[in-house]
Amino acid sequence: MPLTPQQIRHYREKGYVIVPGFFADTAGYMVEHYMRLRAEGPKPGDTGGTTDHPEDPNHKYPRMINMHNWDEPTKEWATRPELMEAVGQLIEDQAVLIQTMLYFKPPSGRGQALHQDQQYITTDPLIGVWVPLERSDRAVGQMVVVPGSHLHGLLEVEAADTSISFTSAQSLIPEGLEEMGLDMEAGDALFFAGKCIHGSYTNTTADRWRRTFICHYIGEHSQKFVPPQGRHVSHVKAVH
Repeated sequence: MPLTPQQIRHYREKGYVIVPGFFADTAGYMVEHYMRLRAEGPKPGDTGGTTDHPEDPNHKYPRMINMHNWDEPTKEWATRPELMEAVGQLIEDQAVLIQTMLYFKPPSGRGQALHQDQQYITTDPLIGVWVPLERSDRAVGQMVVVPGSHLHGLLEVEAADTSISFTSAQSLIPEGLEEMGLDMEAGDALFFAGKCIHGSYTNTTADRWRRTFICHYIGEHSQKFVPPQGRHVSHVKAVH
């Protein structure tokens, strides 16, 4: 399922594009699958975020990472031919999967401070694919993006408010740009550039989850880089 010229242009101009229903056929099963995996107990790389807020339910349902290394369904979903083709169109290179994650975000769970993925993963180009497995809206702490931020290079980082973010660093937003929440349905796919600022806020509901499947890709010709001082999350003093 190749992307249209209009979708590619939106990605180039805004730093992201939503493709409706990309995983609509599997979203429900993916919820059941990852809840079963989570119920099995700890997995490699689990994290519930900073430990200064032990009441955060993300600690009970920690994020899983790189499941494709030990879970065959994850590997299949993350390397679906139509997904790899779409990623390749956007980065103009052969897509290479480098990371998978599953965020559970139970009711009252903290979000993640707005950031650029390349403030974590120092490879260029880099692209993320973010798939909500149930309806994602403002109440559950939807994905928030800053359109056009990818055109401003790698930005400075600062300490984040860990009462609402399970991570301790965030990106400075360039003057004149504004964040925008994205309403998405289960199985929609958000493709976003490595320098597109994005994140989320607290799940304010009492009974809804916001589980999301996330993949990161580079190209066969992507290059590692050294971030300037002050522009990588490791440059902000960690909160424990």
